[in-house]
Amino acid sequence: MIKTTLNSTGNILTITLSNNSINAISINMLEELDKSLHDIDLDKIRCIIFNSDQSHFCAGADLKERSRFSDEQTVDFLDSLNHLYHKIEQLEIPTISVINGACLGGGLELALSCDFRIGHENSIYSFPETSIGIIPGAGGTQRMTRLIGVSKSMEWIFTSKRYSSDEALSDGVIDFLVNTSDIDGFVDKFVSSILKNAPMAIKAAKKSINSAFIDLGFKVEREQYVKVLKSEDRNEGLSSFKDKRDPGWKNK
Repeated sequence: MIKTTLNSTGNILTITLSNNSINAISINMLEELDKSLHDIDLDKIRCIIFNSDQSHFCAGADLKERSRFSDEQTVDFLDSLNHLYHKIEQLEIPTISVINGACLGGGLELALSCDFRIGHENSIYSFPETSIGIIPGAGGTQRMTRLIGVSKSMEWIFTSKRYSSDEALSDGVIDFLVNTSDIDGFVDKFVSSILKNAPMAIKAAKKSINSAFIDLGFKVEREQYVKVLKSEDRNEGLSSFKDKRDPGWKNK
């Protein structure tokens, strides 16, 4: 499900998502992702790249698996997802997501936990959660708002729209948009432009920049996620998704 490779000099770690064609995040995949970050030697590894060798970067949580969860199991899964994304965000070294195909829901939350996002030319992006009666609950409401501002974040989350790579670049969700044939060379050049600088200074700069934000919003996001998780509309959202029909919202 997860493959890890080091470059020839041993200072760049690539973590490749390799679960299924859409890289849906199951419990096993989540555990393997967390394991891949365990005991990283930050004196040797200077950059981590997340990518996919499948048709899509990551389409979010495995809804088939999640449909069998109790509310308590769903919250436990979300806790684990939040722990992983906070761990990625708080790494001292630069992190980059290289995004192909679909980057949706929890997959987009994974990308947002990285410092940079580089999109393939035909990649697509979305937070579909409100269309199934929930909200992005693994930091999506917070990291998206910090990245692109309040009204644009609301637009992305309220509408559940799928955005093209050009739109994602224009809105500031991704930092670079690159032709697929040029992606490897672009990533190498970009990483090299960072790693030529002092390792301690990069770590210090990242910690200083991230300290500009406070974490109260993550607590509110959790409270609101649990609120909608227990709603009738959330059950209707999952049922309509499985039945491939329009949901009948009850607002309760």
